[in-house]
Amino acid sequence: MPPHIPDCTSCGACCFGTHDRYIAILPEDVGRAIPPEALTEVEGRLFMTMKDGHCAQLTRKEDARLVCAIYDVRPEACRAFRAGSFECGRARAHRLPLAEAMRLPALPPNAVTEPIEKGPEADLPPAHILASVPKGRMKPPV
Repeated sequence: MPPHIPDCTSCGACCFGTHDRYIAILPEDVGRAIPPEALTEVEGRLFMTMKDGHCAQLTRKEDARLVCAIYDVRPEACRAFRAGSFECGRARAHRLPLAEAMRLPALPPNAVTEPIEKGPEADLPPAHILASVPKGRMKPPV
């Protein structure tokens, strides 16, 4: 009998990353209808953006479930991540607190927050991630 593989619980832990800026778009992803506003180009390579440490396409529903806004056309990196896999368990173990925090209501309008300063290099993905993405301008179909 095969081991039990848990279903996706919509916890969102897999959408949080150890990097906090980009998800590589691979050649297999070019034919997908990923919305242009979800993409950014850095040094001739295409990436999906991250926001606050998670994929910018991760959205919070009214019932507090976290769902992918582009699930049907998500990139290969996301498709390769399987619910119940070792990576899923590791993501839940290490990143679930981040996802749980996203489920909380937003700050009240009178909350005071300070902006975080970023230098010019802060918006680039780490060198090892940038080097792993194929060069050349890859544009999704319009």
